[in-house]
Amino acid sequence: MNIKIALQIFNSMAPVFLLIFLGWFAVHKKVVDKSAKTICSTLVADFVFPALLFNETYKAKPSEVFNGSWMLAFGIAMCSMWLIGYLSNKIVLKKNMRQSAMQAMLCSFPNMGGMGIPFLALLIGASSAVSVAVANVIVAITVIPATLFLLELGDEASHAGKNSNALNIIGASVVKSLKKPMVSAVLVGLIFSITGASGYLPKFAVSSLDIVAKSCNFISLFAVGVAVYGAKLSLNRGLVMNLFLKCMLNPAIVWAMVVLFGLTGEHAEEMIFLLAMPTATNAAILAYQWKVQEEEASSIYLATTALSIVILPALLILMQTNIPGVH
Repeated sequence: MNIKIALQIFNSMAPVFLLIFLGWFAVHKKVVDKSAKTICSTLVADFVFPALLFNETYKAKPSEVFNGSWMLAFGIAMCSMWLIGYLSNKIVLKKNMRQSAMQAMLCSFPNMGGMGIPFLALLIGASSAVSVAVANVIVAITVIPATLFLLELGDEASHAGKNSNALNIIGASVVKSLKKPMVSAVLVGLIFSITGASGYLPKFAVSSLDIVAKSCNFISLFAVGVAVYGAKLSLNRGLVMNLFLKCMLNPAIVWAMVVLFGLTGEHAEEMIFLLAMPTATNAAILAYQWKVQEEEASSIYLATTALSIVILPALLILMQTNIPGVH
């Protein structure tokens, strides 16, 4: 690994670890207590992350960012990983619907904002921001609503009586998931984008949304730092299997999509790197908010972030030798 690549990786990862440490240190020094995890998680899930998703969707004008092959390949790769993650946890580890859905999210939702943006900006340039925006839209309309629906469905089913109608349970789950700020923000954002109404948003509203959205990385990472205080990385069967899915199978699926769709150069590089990023901070935050697979979320988040020190440069070397146009 040359100095340039090492510096790119360090510059993209150092802020992640620094802000996580800040949250951990704040609890350690009793600046905040562990209850701050709930407050920060709710703030991210109900306000900050929805603002970020709305920003990404309403700004992603189809005429400017549409790339059919890239979007389809990215969507297939991500949804395939989510489905494999769900079925593996459900069948192999015997987890319930809610637990399997959360693990699928942790295996398939990459840290495109916290690490993807700075990493690709250093490696490829500012133009990569468009791909990140498109990728976030795909995430917002696929794995996020799918995960929220199954979380709601599992929750609704657990509270329903034995004689409850299955269609009523599913209907209630759909309604509840659509009301979630993360889903509704995307739906409204898409309406603004498709109709062109985004141009009529008042400047003060746009500025307010930008301020809220830009705080997402800090609050999310701080919350993770608070959550992992006192936690131990438990190397168990579940963690090993999900790490294999995220760090080994996931890059293989993405690589297959790149070959299948004939992607080369920056398009291939952006897709492989984006989906190879460690587990997203917001995926872990979702686990904390729903109080499902919390310890597992912290473990896979920290482990995948640490392993990316090796995985990202290894992928770059493989791309440089096997994919045309990657330098």
